[in-house]
Amino acid sequence: MATDQELLNVALRFWKPPARLTLSQWADQYAHLSAESSAEAGKWTTLPYQKGVMDAFTDPKIDTVVWMKSARVGATKIFNHLIGYHVHQDPCPIMLCQPTVEDAEGYSKDEIAPMIRDTPVLRGLVSDPKAKDGSNTILSKSFPGGSLGMVGANSARGFRRVSRRVVLFDEVDGYPASTSEGDQIKLGIRRSEYYWNRKIGIASTPTIKDFSRIERWFLRTDQRRYFVPCPECDHRQVLRWDQLKWEPGRPETVTYECENCAHRIPHSQKRWMVERGEWRPTATADAPGLIGFHIWAAYSYSPNATWENLVREFLEVKGNKDQLRTFVNTVLGQTFEEDYAAQMSTDGLMARREPYQSGTCPDGVLLLTAGVDVQGGGGSIGDRVAVSVWGWGRGEEAWLIWHQEIMGDPFRPEVWGQVDAVLDVGWPTTTGMELRISQMAVDTGGNATHEAYEFVRQRTNRGVVAIKGLNKRGGIPVSKGNLVDVNAREGVIKRGVKLYMLGTDTIKVTVHGRLRNQEAGPGAIHF
Repeated sequence: MATDQELLNVALRFWKPPARLTLSQWADQYAHLSAESSAEAGKWTTLPYQKGVMDAFTDPKIDTVVWMKSARVGATKIFNHLIGYHVHQDPCPIMLCQPTVEDAEGYSKDEIAPMIRDTPVLRGLVSDPKAKDGSNTILSKSFPGGSLGMVGANSARGFRRVSRRVVLFDEVDGYPASTSEGDQIKLGIRRSEYYWNRKIGIASTPTIKDFSRIERWFLRTDQRRYFVPCPECDHRQVLRWDQLKWEPGRPETVTYECENCAHRIPHSQKRWMVERGEWRPTATADAPGLIGFHIWAAYSYSPNATWENLVREFLEVKGNKDQLRTFVNTVLGQTFEEDYAAQMSTDGLMARREPYQSGTCPDGVLLLTAGVDVQGGGGSIGDRVAVSVWGWGRGEEAWLIWHQEIMGDPFRPEVWGQVDAVLDVGWPTTTGMELRISQMAVDTGGNATHEAYEFVRQRTNRGVVAIKGLNKRGGIPVSKGNLVDVNAREGVIKRGVKLYMLGTDTIKVTVHGRLRNQEAGPGAIHF
């Protein structure tokens, strides 16, 4: 018969809390891949280059993890596992930010819901989607001791009045420039300020040099890179694109040339190298606890990321600048650098100034338009309405005529009164005539949406229209416009304003291309 001490020991074993695991240990023990979002469903196995990134998220000495990466390295799954880890092992409030609300909804349906369903230790922890208490919606999940909120970077509403210990930012180079209340990453980090053990994760494939959010963040970190040994001389090095060598027109001959001994390493030895690799910092971070990782597809175990496949992809796109940019971003995990990137920097734009007076129309200007950007509202820091007047000539040649920041709360009518006054201005030309604004586009995507709608509705006959940005790659520049209801002072006005959606990503590409042209003529932009 068992003694009292033996019975006590058995009971204590049951009451003993589970051993604290690192993220990679937790994933290797518990995580499963779902068929909807994985090429191979089933048990997860952490790859060598993923381990350091994953375990940084559970290292108490690390505050912020930045990951600039290519496609095909498992970043989405790592964010999934981090969420699963906290649901099961270390419950707390979590925020996950995607580029748009629609992206957040898609992520919830395609990644989070299948993960909860297919990971045994998570079943029953997250509330039932059919629960009547509303604790499990598409963008909000509750579990014992914590919650998960998913937001879009295009909506300031998701960053308000919440406190989160873990804040994750996914694909930050796809975020709109800012919300009506400021930079989304700063807004999200502010939500974690009360936690001594907070964790910030920032990940993305980069885009254009000097305009890439993830690159700016990565350059602030200790810039860790994955060093692998040469099978011949054991020299440790970072894999670089220019060390891949092949015979002209024969990508199947590709090998990796060691930077130390020039030995040609076949692809068959890649896994041997990666299994013996290690993350090493290559810079000094701006702050303690701020670390960064960079990885690209040459390390990937994906069957589509063999060195031969990467070379084939390069040969297919090298003559097409737009496709080459995609290759540099998504395969090399690097920003794409063009001449116009330097031209669009602060110094580059200042150097392009021309000798015409602000508020006057140079030769060639045939009509004027104005853009109104609404920032803040309701007492936010930086409340203002920015107005830019542009002159247009033949072939869409453009001149910036005037720009003014109208400081004040856009909820107040006197601010809109100053905007209204811009419509009455006569802008002098070099011939002694005056031009008036033919059309004014007003941003309605901020906090003061109803005030913007009301301003537009009362001035439609003066060429004032409502616009809203839609951050969708490949979208049309301007929609046909849809009539929307307006909550005006006299009540709800059905179909009161026609709203035009703008494909901001497409427009940015067009503007970037035109800024490469420094000669006067069709498509040129003058400052």
